[in-house]
Amino acid sequence: MTSSTPHELGRIDQVTLADTPALSRDAHLDTDAIQAGWPSFETSFDSLQGRKMMGLIYGDDNVYRMATVRLERDSNNSQGHAETVIPGGAYLRLRLRGSAPDVYDQIAAAFETLFARADHDPSRPHIEYYRRDGVVDCLVPIAYEE
Repeated sequence: MTSSTPHELGRIDQVTLADTPALSRDAHLDTDAIQAGWPSFETSFDSLQGRKMMGLIYGDDNVYRMATVRLERDSNNSQGHAETVIPGGAYLRLRLRGSAPDVYDQIAAAFETLFARADHDPSRPHIEYYRRDGVVDCLVPIAYEE
């Protein structure tokens, strides 16, 4: 696969992420639990300004991990969030753009598209990265090429 491929949902790119410290909260991997979990997770922070909000999906364990990259102002973790690491490495990324909440309805199709093209690395989660209102990156971890 080339580094960038057009698709009807958006462009597919291969990207490399670094391991990134984050604060998190886990929910059961089902739509109702996930939708119920996000508002309380988001409001537990002083502000969403500068935050990178992500959902890490551990399908084999039925875990959905709401996560935010650790910021300098999170040094004391006063809300008692779990400490986690967003795993780095190679990923296939499909960036969805559209109006919220309609864009969220495309997430499942985006992951299906990526899994069909990926040599998936099951040791790392796939990731929903909520970049801003109406823009979501769907990322599937891929095995490193030797």
